[in-house]
Amino acid sequence: MAMDAPAGLLYLLSVGKEKELILRVHGTMPAVERLVSWMEQGTVVSLQISHEGEQDTFTYVVNFRHVVAARFAPYATTRISSF
Repeated sequence: MAMDAPAGLLYLLSVGKEKELILRVHGTMPAVERLVSWMEQGTVVSLQISHEGEQDTFTYVVNFRHVVAARFAPYATTRISSF
C-alpha cells in the first residue's frame, strides 16, 4: 500500500517489557475510549503501520490483552520513532 503521512504515534507497553513499542499508525487513529475498550476486553486489532524511511505500510496485529499502558502522540517528522 502506498504510504500517506502517518496519522500519529501509538506507544504500547506490554507485560514484562521495560520499554514502549512505538508504532507509526496510518489511517484514522482510534479514540481513547476505543483503546481503553480494547485493553479491557483483550481485543486483537489490525493496524496499518510503517517503518521510518520506507514507502509502504503493512498490517501489524496487536493483542491488547498483553498491553498494560498505551498513549498517543501526534506524528512529527522531527520526532524519532522506532519499531
